[in-house]
Amino acid sequence: MKYRLWMAACSLWPFWGVHRDATEATGPYLNKYRVGGLVLASSLALLFGLGVRSASADAWGKCGSSTFPATGQTTSHPPMLKITDAPVRDDGVVQAGGALRYQNNGDGTITDLNTGLMWEQKIRDIVTARGNHDVTLTFAWDSAAPTIWDWLEQVNTEGGTGLAGHNDWRIPNVKELQSIVDYGTFSPPVDVAFNHNPGMLATCSVAECSLTVSSSVYWSATTMPNLPAFAWYVFFGNGSVDTFNKSNTAFVRAVRGGCVP
Repeated sequence: MKYRLWMAACSLWPFWGVHRDATEATGPYLNKYRVGGLVLASSLALLFGLGVRSASADAWGKCGSSTFPATGQTTSHPPMLKITDAPVRDDGVVQAGGALRYQNNGDGTITDLNTGLMWEQKIRDIVTARGNHDVTLTFAWDSAAPTIWDWLEQVNTEGGTGLAGHNDWRIPNVKELQSIVDYGTFSPPVDVAFNHNPGMLATCSVAECSLTVSSSVYWSATTMPNLPAFAWYVFFGNGSVDTFNKSNTAFVRAVRGGCVP
């Protein structure tokens, strides 16, 4: 990089005008030097700026533009026993973050328009023939029986190309999983994109429903550091976050995209 910057600077040498004495830099010569100096200065600034930004630019290209999502809460719930007149700007008042927005892609996936994450859409299959995306499937995180990792491998190889043509599906980390919680509703606390036609009792396809099991625990890929036999989960009854022994069974939803090194 330093060599390229040096060569670029050398290529601009004629504009510098250092071959003339400063006493001769009058009239058109002075303007020439001024213009040349500005060209050189701005070009070097651009080149060095690009050098400094190269790593971050690469990361930006990988991660894309994302917005930290809002909680979805739009109603203020001020304290009932507060004795001062201090203003209460709770979540329902401030509503910080990007308003929850999702796009159903029509191929069994849902894109979060804030984070850019793409989520697996859950459906309801025939009970006797449950596929990879049946909403009732549960797995342990770590077990001698099939785990969430065995299931994920099937998602990434289904049809030979993976769900919706992608083979980089993964288990979301706990922060990613919590990002789809809508704290403005409950049971389940998710946007309608993840809770469409929940009352259908028969089978339903990606065009007919999008489901999240109410009052249920969904695994994340995040392990509890002081107790590695436990992993973090999100409870889709009220959006709370806690840990669970990895040998227990729970629900799971795949994700892809985001900022992954």
